[in-house]
Amino acid sequence: MASSEHCGKTMVVLNQYKSYGLPSVAEWYAANGGEVRLLYISEASKSGFLSKKGLLREWTKAFFKWAVQPLTFRNRIVYCTSAQLPFMLICRLAGLALGDCRVYFHNFYLHELGRKPLVKRILRFLLADSRFTILTQSEGEIEYYRALSSKVNLKFIPFCSDFTPVAKEDQRTAGLPDSYVFTGGYTNRDYPLMFRLAGRFPDRQFVFVASSLNGIECPPSLDNVTLLYNLPKDQFESILTGAEVVIVPLREDVGASGQMLAISAARNAKPVVYTDLSVISYFFSDGAGIPYRLGDLDSLSAGLHALLSDSGLRERCGRKALERSRNFTMDAQLPLLRDVMAL
Repeated sequence: MASSEHCGKTMVVLNQYKSYGLPSVAEWYAANGGEVRLLYISEASKSGFLSKKGLLREWTKAFFKWAVQPLTFRNRIVYCTSAQLPFMLICRLAGLALGDCRVYFHNFYLHELGRKPLVKRILRFLLADSRFTILTQSEGEIEYYRALSSKVNLKFIPFCSDFTPVAKEDQRTAGLPDSYVFTGGYTNRDYPLMFRLAGRFPDRQFVFVASSLNGIECPPSLDNVTLLYNLPKDQFESILTGAEVVIVPLREDVGASGQMLAISAARNAKPVVYTDLSVISYFFSDGAGIPYRLGDLDSLSAGLHALLSDSGLRERCGRKALERSRNFTMDAQLPLLRDVMAL
């Protein structure tokens, strides 16, 4: 079942929450005769997005839970999906005690934190380990990590999801406009640019669904923006479903930002204007969306105008986006992970 490299090895999965269960690659490994152990930080999520303080608490908890059991990881395959920095530190401190351990870090993102000089110095130390493989979701991440370490292994795995569309929100009961342009999400969103965009289209309605952690408020001069906060996932998706156009406005080229919004729009066959960055552009190639230059209001405005003024273009973009989204399911991701992890 496994390659000669990993034959007979136990896979240890590191998750943030026990309630998440095993990821698909671990389920496959177990189903094909491999032994899998699940370690987690907490039982289940008690809230939505973690604040920076909340994330630091989780990382500290992970370090002390996992550092006391180094033999759990010795000569094992480790698939780490959370608290990657604390586990990197554990590995570097344990050194040879972990033996022939191979660690695969998935969903490892630093966002703005990664630009700080101190963080880069820390990462240069942590990533100087050939046992580590980071599974990236953008070309920008590969360039970033390679500049910090020549030893760490870097592999590209596109974001995949089995998201399925939900029922459209009833605009009348939800207090939404009859027709609107939509964007939403918490991480790495350029909401200031979206407010400026709304100012350029005063005759169009916009609906933004953000997190209170974004710390944004609608400018008083705008009366065509409905700004909502902290909605449950199903309600978020149902509002997206009712949109005429969806915009994915990112601030930088890092993973875990924009992919869920992008793939949700695509699975709903929505026409999309998206930031032309490698982390999401693969969803919208071949005319499946309209790109705009990072932070460029004129480019974004032109893309939105093109879609709003041409119903045929909206239909074609939405249809192509739906077709392309079928390439990014969990079934499609599994063989990529198996290949990278030599399973």
